[in-house]
Amino acid sequence: MKRILLPTDFSENAYNAISYALHFFKDEKCHFILLNTLYNSDYIIYSSLNTLYEENSLKKLEKLKKRIDKEFSNPNHKFELVSTFNMLYQEIEERVKNKEIDLVIMGTNGASGGEELLFGTHTVHAIQIAKCPLLAIPSNYRYKELENILFTTKYEIDFAEYQMSFIKNLADKKNAKIHVMHANFGIRLNEKQLQSKKDLDNFFAETPHDFNSVYKDSVPEAIEEFNKENKIDLLIMIKHRRSFIEKILFSSIINEIGFNAKFPFLVLPSESYDPEN
Repeated sequence: MKRILLPTDFSENAYNAISYALHFFKDEKCHFILLNTLYNSDYIIYSSLNTLYEENSLKKLEKLKKRIDKEFSNPNHKFELVSTFNMLYQEIEERVKNKEIDLVIMGTNGASGGEELLFGTHTVHAIQIAKCPLLAIPSNYRYKELENILFTTKYEIDFAEYQMSFIKNLADKKNAKIHVMHANFGIRLNEKQLQSKKDLDNFFAETPHDFNSVYKDSVPEAIEEFNKENKIDLLIMIKHRRSFIEKILFSSIINEIGFNAKFPFLVLPSESYDPEN
């Protein structure tokens, strides 16, 4: 049974991500954890009111669960309600460390008007620190069956079987095609990159896939250009172990995609992640 963490700030954008998750896994047995994190400035200043905050949070989670039951009512799905004073990234780190979750699914934005902390920065931070797969769903993106999966890569790493199996299994279950894209900045692939490309071709041999080079000045621009002709349903990137400078560059890409994404964005960790082992 898959164990999926669903953070919520009770905004419609957060519910949209939850709705996407329930549609996506409608045919699979899943244990969903509805998580509301209470850590904020009020909690720091008025910590004596923590019981009141927690009670209010749990009431909202119960109300959310009733809404889900009314709209979906799927016997494959079980729910756990969690209210915590951890920050979101702390909760993710702890649950990953204890192998309690397989995936995090969350919205890219949250409530507006200052009522709640915006999810935008939370999502980007969660992507940067999460050592498990994390799927970010853009605001107002409505679920549709996967047809085109865009996997962006520089072909600069030895792909782990965990990462490739995750992508392949996802495509096979949804009967989707994998489009492997290299953002080409005018530099020819070296021998290692060519070998990585060949390894991918062999691994995806029984899954519909193709390879694409897009000549643009940045990865987000290349993704946007590719989407014009192929209508991406899911973007996948691998978060590699990198040097300090490369981490900064990768973070800037995550920031730009995270705040401007027009389609779901799945980030896989560089580390092999298998909660069953």
